[in-house]
Amino acid sequence: MTAFLEFWDRVELWLATLPFPIQVFIMLAAGVPLFALVAVPVEKVADVLVHRFRGLVAADSAGTAETGKEVL
Repeated sequence: MTAFLEFWDRVELWLATLPFPIQVFIMLAAGVPLFALVAVPVEKVADVLVHRFRGLVAADSAGTAETGKEVL
C-alpha cells in the first residue's frame, strides 16, 4: 500500500504542476470513459426499478376507475 501511495503522490504532484488546460484535458480523457462505465449500469438499474415500481402502482390501481387524466 505504501508503494501505491508514493506512486499516487508523484502522479498528483506531476499533474498539479502542469498548466491548467493540460490538467483539464487529462482529467477529461480519464474521466469521461470512467463516468460512462459508471453511468450505464446505474441507468440500467434505475430502468429496472422504475419498471417494477410502475408495475406495483398499476397493480394497485387496476380495480379503480381513476385513470390519472385530468378532466376539463
